[in-house]
Amino acid sequence: MSDYDAGRVWDLLRQASSLPHGEVQVRLTEEAVNLAETGRDLDLMFAARQKLVGNAVYSGRLEKALPAFAWCLSHLEREPERFSRYKFHLLWEFKNILHNVDEFPQLSKDQISALRDQMANLYRQSGYNMRPVHYTSLTFAMRSGHFAEAAESFAKYRELGRDSMADCLACEADSDAEYYMLVGENEQAVEAGGPTLRRQLICTEVPHRTYCNMLRPLALQGRYEEADEYQRKGYRLVRNKVIFLAHLGWQLAYQAHRDRLSSALRMFEVNLGIALDTFNLRSRYLFFLAARRVLALAAEKKTSQKLNLPQSFPLYSSTENYDLAELLNWIDAENARVAAQFDARNGNVYHSQDLAQFVNY
Repeated sequence: MSDYDAGRVWDLLRQASSLPHGEVQVRLTEEAVNLAETGRDLDLMFAARQKLVGNAVYSGRLEKALPAFAWCLSHLEREPERFSRYKFHLLWEFKNILHNVDEFPQLSKDQISALRDQMANLYRQSGYNMRPVHYTSLTFAMRSGHFAEAAESFAKYRELGRDSMADCLACEADSDAEYYMLVGENEQAVEAGGPTLRRQLICTEVPHRTYCNMLRPLALQGRYEEADEYQRKGYRLVRNKVIFLAHLGWQLAYQAHRDRLSSALRMFEVNLGIALDTFNLRSRYLFFLAARRVLALAAEKKTSQKLNLPQSFPLYSSTENYDLAELLNWIDAENARVAAQFDARNGNVYHSQDLAQFVNY
């Protein structure tokens, strides 16, 4: 208690806010949270944690956002008047939490449904409509291979009007394009992503995601000049950023499709570190699924490959010379383990059998 300094907490939060989203920002915010804890100032503890929720979400550290969000939500429900100034922010972040729960197979479908029901109740009580609730339901359904549910949620979200809790137009357009991409409606995917591709709609993570999501739909329509342009633009935006790890998987898959093996291997080298460090298992799975495609192409031409891989990689070699069969076996074992977790949670074989089509084209 004697070392507690409330001013220092606010200084840390201001420093974090001045930084781009990423690991340093999250660490500073966590330091502020920990310091606020020592003073047992509940209002300051709340303020620091609600900052951690947003900073962790946008930095791709969802495992840190979830407990901070749960803490804030429980205190808001316990003392709504005391924390009323944070209510809109928390309800907004509820969407971001549910947009990303598909990353964690350890969360059951019942737990996710309960979270969505809680979100719906809070939105109703606060006078907001159910558009964001159906929107988050769409995200989970389409990323877990439940496409009948996805179609139903898509229709429900689209038929409701926008209010102040609706996601921005750029994010909604990106989700629409992703939905059409995942159900194989490639022309509709590109049409939905069109305003974003033309930069008529932009946001914090858009057009970053859209550039990558549209690579396969464009390629399958033979629109390679456009796809090449968006691949270059997209990679500059998502390179080595864990929040875009799944989109880096789409980048790898497209480079493999274009038979640009050297470029694809370099992408694998540069971005492997964030894939190894993340707890976002869906994104990690997609990245390694695409990486497997790249390494398999390399293995068709040679048995070993010189690669500059991070020391955190379990098969790390200081010689930088890697047996490709060993790399493929390692990825196969990792992905089989993770796919089994997702399939068990989702009640289907979408991860173990169906997702491969999106990287093998």
